[in-house]
Amino acid sequence: MPTWLRLSIGGAATLFVGMGLGRFSYTPLIPALIEDGGLSAAEAGSVAAFNLAGFLIGALAAPWLRRRMEEAALLRACLWITLACLFASIAPAGAVWLIFWRGVAGVAMGVMMVYALAVVTRHAPPDRLGAATGIVFTGVGIAILASGVLVPLLVQRGLVMAWTGLALFGAAGVAAALWGWRAATPAGGPPNGRSQSRFRPTPAAFRLIAAQSMFGIGLVPHSIYWVDYLVRGLGESIGIGGFHWVLFGLGAITGTFLWGRLADWIGHRAGLVLVLASLAAGVALPVILPFAWVLVFSSLVVGAQPGFSAIVSGRVHQIVGPEEMPPLWRAMALVGGVAQVVAGYSLVALFEITGSHVPIFLIGGAAMAVGAVVVVDLKRGGP
Repeated sequence: MPTWLRLSIGGAATLFVGMGLGRFSYTPLIPALIEDGGLSAAEAGSVAAFNLAGFLIGALAAPWLRRRMEEAALLRACLWITLACLFASIAPAGAVWLIFWRGVAGVAMGVMMVYALAVVTRHAPPDRLGAATGIVFTGVGIAILASGVLVPLLVQRGLVMAWTGLALFGAAGVAAALWGWRAATPAGGPPNGRSQSRFRPTPAAFRLIAAQSMFGIGLVPHSIYWVDYLVRGLGESIGIGGFHWVLFGLGAITGTFLWGRLADWIGHRAGLVLVLASLAAGVALPVILPFAWVLVFSSLVVGAQPGFSAIVSGRVHQIVGPEEMPPLWRAMALVGGVAQVVAGYSLVALFEITGSHVPIFLIGGAAMAVGAVVVVDLKRGGP
């Protein structure tokens, strides 16, 4: 097996654990957590918001940690930490307990997002860059699909059983990721960070950061409230909510790879605009036209949102090169994380005030549309 492919599988398994289970597996649990009385609606939203805040902390801490550990070792440590968080979440110990452990999982997720992509893109051949990043982000979709199938089935036997099933899936993901990262070769320069590249502020870099921020804001409605909107907003059953989360996962699995291949075909520049425009429609339309086909469209299209990360990571690689990608990618994760945290807390507060999902999804769709406009004429080495 080619090294780039093995590392891409390792990256997919890492994001399966970190992003897929560490973040998105919580979404289909929200209605059950609220209806079971374990959390109030505000507390359920706060758990998700603290997970986003943890991601920001992880992105901030990534360079400091990198100076003390080699990339593959750092990724392995984050995998074990996330697995511990998944098992800790099984205990029905209330909101504060869940906020803490989901927050820690968010920290590990921030570190994994920065360095998993850096390792994979550094080893990927130029003509396989889209495929490599697409494979990595497919791991997120597999986790979403698994949680969409598992949660509705296991939650019938109690929340403890649902959390346990997710944790066991996490253990399998950790095993696959550890296998993949054994093929990694160290980056140039010692882990003390003296030779690490620094972020260079250019117009193109700032526009990529802005697009990442708009994407982060636009993703908040579906990552927190999609299943809740279907179940408590539209009156559908938890089974229907789980079905749509399965579609969300299918979109992530197939859509991510297809977006990556499309980027290899038409170019990452055009692919970046297309994916953001599609996401804008997918986020906003369900509250404007809540027809069955629109809901299916939204689940599939927004489910394919890792395709944005796959394409934009390839675009960063093209614009600044493999050595300077980690600092720019970290800056994007950092600023995007701030935007997502602010949006997370703000939209949770807005929902508490209005009791309506409509403004939340409209704001998310508008953010995605702004992101598409920002990158519409972004050129390699240009503004």
